[in-house]
Formats: sequence, C-alpha cells, structure tokens
Amino acid sequence: MAKKEKPEIEDPTAPFWMATYGDMVTLLLTFFILLVSYSTIQLEKFKGAMESLRGALGVFEGHESVMKEPFIDFNSAEKTQGKPEKQEKIEKTIQDIKNMLNGSKLEDLLEVETLGDGVLFRLGDNLLFEPGRAELKPMALDVLHLIADLVRDSYTNVSVEGHTDNVPIHTRRFPSNWELSSARALSVVKYLYETEHIPPQILSSVGHGEHRPLVPNNTAENRAKNRRVEILVNW
Repeated sequence: MAKKEKPEIEDPTAPFWMATYGDMVTLLLTFFILLVSYSTIQLEKFKGAMESLRGALGVFEGHESVMKEPFIDFNSAEKTQGKPEKQEKIEKTIQDIKNMLNGSKLEDLLEVETLGDGVLFRLGDNLLFEPGRAELKPMALDVLHLIADLVRDSYTNVSVEGHTDNVPIHTRRFPSNWELSSARALSVVKYLYETEHIPPQILSSVGHGEHRPLVPNNTAENRAKNRRVEILVNW
C-alpha cells in the first residue's frame, strides 16, 4: 500500500494577531459610528427646539416678523419723559441744601455736579463727621434728609463713596484710612436705609481711603478737599 503524503501546511500570509486586531478595529469603528449618530440626533433635536422657539416668538427665517407694530421701549420713554421733573427736583434739593447752609462756615463744603444720567453730591467731611470719627453730625442728618427726598420715590441707584486725605490714622477702630473711609460711607448708607427707609437694594457703599484724591495732598486746603463723601444718584 502506498503511503499517503501529508499535505503541506502553507505559511500564513499574515500574523495570527491580525485577526484579533481586525475585530478590535471593527468594534471601535462601530462604537464611533454610534457616537456620531447619537450626536446627529441631538443636533437635530436642538434644531427642532430652536425652530419651535422662533415660531413662539414670531420670528421665522426668510419672513417678516408677525409683529407689525413698531416696538416701544416704555422704560426708555418713561425716563425721557421724567427728566424735566427730575431736573426740577434736583435743582430744588440743591437750593434747599444751600439755604440750610447759608451763612455758615459749612456752605463751601457742598459741591453738586449734574451728570447725564444723575447727580453727584460731594460733601466735605467736616459737614458730616468730627475729625477721625464716623458718626454723623446732626447737621449731616438734615442734609442727607433732603438728598433722601430726592431719591425716595425714584427707586434709583445710590452709591456712597468715602475718601480721606493721605494723613495716616492709627486707632483701634480705624487702623488705616481704608477703615475710616469705609465706615463713613457705611454710616451714610445705614442712615438712608434705617431712618429714611430707602430700599436697601438700591444702596451701596465703598471706601477708597486716600487713593482717589481730587487734588494733590500738598497743602492743608487740598487735603481738606480730599476728605469727603460722594453720593452718586443714578436714574
């Protein structure tokens, strides 16, 4: 009987690990296709939501708005119409304060600057406080009462800023001019809130110490100008 010859085993054309590698690549490709499909679905949902929002607001691509009437900014119109009345009120307040201080040495401690959207009251520290202290003087209460009347019914923004000269202060309560200027600004704000019942949400206070002088601190007169409280009333 003739012996059967064993079939020759051909060498593989590629390493065996390539099959496993191919499976892994296929799985990764499938995974990324699913991710892209999911992102596309989410994008389509987002586009659909935006179209619904445009429709709800009366805005359509390529078409005019369903709102034919011109838009009126009532808030802006109210501000424009109220300016003459507010200007008259500002002038009256300024005159009332000047009349109160007329003939006293404190008359020069008040400066008023009208701005485009409000008014700035600049009050010298001697008008409001004793040197090195943050408690309001009785005269200060009368002045602040008139300013409070200006903003009481307007519900505007009132910012109070305290300033000092560059002469250092070292007390237990006020280690530096930062603390002194901050305490003075806060005293004004607390008076406006607690006594005049100005809404607290429109009030703010900040102390700048000696770091925002009006004039150089090179003379006693200039240092007196820099010791001040500024009340900015914005409409």
